[in-house]
Amino acid sequence: MLSDLVDLVLPASCALCHLPLGPLCPKCRRAVDDCLHPSPRLALPSPLPPGMPSCWVSGEASGALRAVVTAYKDENRRDLRRTLGARLAPALRAALGDNVSARQALRGRGLVVVPVPGSPRARRRRGDVPLLPLVTSAVVGLGGRVVVANVLSATRVTRDQSALDAGERASNLAGAMTVRARHRLVLEGAVCVVVDDLVTTGATLAEAARALRDAGAGEVLAAAIGATRKRVEPVRTFP
Repeated sequence: MLSDLVDLVLPASCALCHLPLGPLCPKCRRAVDDCLHPSPRLALPSPLPPGMPSCWVSGEASGALRAVVTAYKDENRRDLRRTLGARLAPALRAALGDNVSARQALRGRGLVVVPVPGSPRARRRRGDVPLLPLVTSAVVGLGGRVVVANVLSATRVTRDQSALDAGERASNLAGAMTVRARHRLVLEGAVCVVVDDLVTTGATLAEAARALRDAGAGEVLAAAIGATRKRVEPVRTFP
């Protein structure tokens, strides 16, 4: 709330072009939306990491969309939370619409939405978990009973993923996440949607899903804002 009040008095510059029309000027907002698919699509990394859940994405992780995600996470542009939350929401709706168990969970015991935790190194650098408020913003319009649960934590230090190929990323993250002991009862038999910002090789989502299943989750789905072009299946879309 305090951040919103400050923005009313001191409007931020655009996160991409830096004109005094923040958080995104109309031109840059259109550039971001040009990266979105007409409807959410199923992301299928190749090679597909073992255990990766079905993952729906709203757009392509390139250009202005990738730049906005980077600004939000690494340039302290937390005022982009609603902008990115609105781009994540269609992927979440598609993941639920494609799964009977998820729809039943919304009407019953509740759907558990789990943001990936990020590395301890990134958390120390940023001072928070930027994906958490973004996911909280995105689930507002889902309806039904939804719990955003920050239940995953790192078990060890991992290498920086940016320079690693698909096989190296999978090895780097294998066994690197766990569910905190105090949350295991909540996950027992629950339908979970694990959420990341952008999908590249799918290794992060596969490891998060593995940790949730090991903790007793009944079913795990996934959603993200975008995926790299070669990671998206163009045939299967969600209306």
